[in-house]
Amino acid sequence: MIVRLALLGAAILAGWSATGAGAALDRKLLRPIFTEEFDRAPDFWNATTNPRGRWKTNYWFGVQPTRAEKGSEPRTLVPNGELEYYGDPAEGMSAFEWKPGVLTIAARPNPYRADPATNHLPYLSGLITTERSFQFTYGYVEARVAFPSGKGIWPAFWLLPVPALKGGKQQQPAPIEIDVFESIGEPGKLYFTWFPDLPNQQKKGDGMPWQSGTDLSQFHDYGMMVTPRELIWYFDDHEVRRVPNRDFHQPLYLLLNLAIGGKWPGAPAADQQWPARMRIDRVRGYRLAER
Repeated sequence: MIVRLALLGAAILAGWSATGAGAALDRKLLRPIFTEEFDRAPDFWNATTNPRGRWKTNYWFGVQPTRAEKGSEPRTLVPNGELEYYGDPAEGMSAFEWKPGVLTIAARPNPYRADPATNHLPYLSGLITTERSFQFTYGYVEARVAFPSGKGIWPAFWLLPVPALKGGKQQQPAPIEIDVFESIGEPGKLYFTWFPDLPNQQKKGDGMPWQSGTDLSQFHDYGMMVTPRELIWYFDDHEVRRVPNRDFHQPLYLLLNLAIGGKWPGAPAADQQWPARMRIDRVRGYRLAER
């Protein structure tokens, strides 16, 4: 999700099993360890009122309390030049819509732009993470998602390392990241990217653009297998990319968000239809059974 410094088009497309390129996911090897079907209203984490909540709505870094000075820091990504503020439901600034079975992130021009807590950012959107509720080291994670299109509309599903604690404070982890998928509004086109651990906290992604040939506004399954040896991306239960696992041998957590604007996708078009809705049907995590 961090702005791209490189997008390399090559990838090794070999199946996880011996069946060749585009091999189907073998679900008989998966044992569920995390399930969110959104059958109930989303359980949003809050340090004071709901410290056992499942979904956190801001990033781990920066000033955490929404109303504190610089509390907007973890509710956007300034290095990317993004234009959205990820609203805090506990403060009445929510971009989430819910009905049994689907959580929707509904981005739109920021109706709270005059509120200093939003740092006057032009768009309101949403982010959910399992930073405080679910992490895994090796296994398979997936989300069933439908998202909007349009210039500057940037939905993503990604994984980050869990920050270590030192003296009760979270520490900056290595700048590694796995993007299970990203889209920047190009019809049918997805990006599958990973960021290795480079010297001096460099951030440089190895990305694979891929044309799905289908309508991404409809629900599709996006999955990521992390094993001690490999990283494997899946789309609708079929493999689309595979690379060696160099750096991902520590607990990871999940993030889903709908960014707006930024250096990579550019600003939304003047005729963009709002709200722009990213619908999430389910999110699941699995461990791998012994073969």
